[in-house]
Amino acid sequence: MSTIDGPETGIVATLVTPEAADAMAWHPLAPHEGVEYKLFWRSGKSVAGLMRLQPGARLERHTHRASHHHMWMVEGSAQLLGRTVGPGTYVHIPAGIEHGLEAGDEGCTLVYLYLREPGYEGSAG
Repeated sequence: MSTIDGPETGIVATLVTPEAADAMAWHPLAPHEGVEYKLFWRSGKSVAGLMRLQPGARLERHTHRASHHHMWMVEGSAQLLGRTVGPGTYVHIPAGIEHGLEAGDEGCTLVYLYLREPGYEGSAG
């Protein structure tokens, strides 16, 4: 992973090559058994990364009070919002919508973003 500073703006861009992503360690997403993530970017409570679920692993139903949840399924399949989703599927779950995720028989890997609702100053979620 590398960052690129804007010449006069102080803004920093993030670039994660496939090689850099492969070199990053997977971190367990406690308390969820069989769920791991790599964090690529964070700004306050907003984050972007890669998530991997082992076959049959699940994230129980939950709600993000202040964050929109975006997902792009990279490989495998999962049950989400009452449907089976596979590679190439994009999902946007607005703040306040209850959802869960259960990996299929082959597990799944997805790109995820939690983007905080502008102006919300509450706790995580």
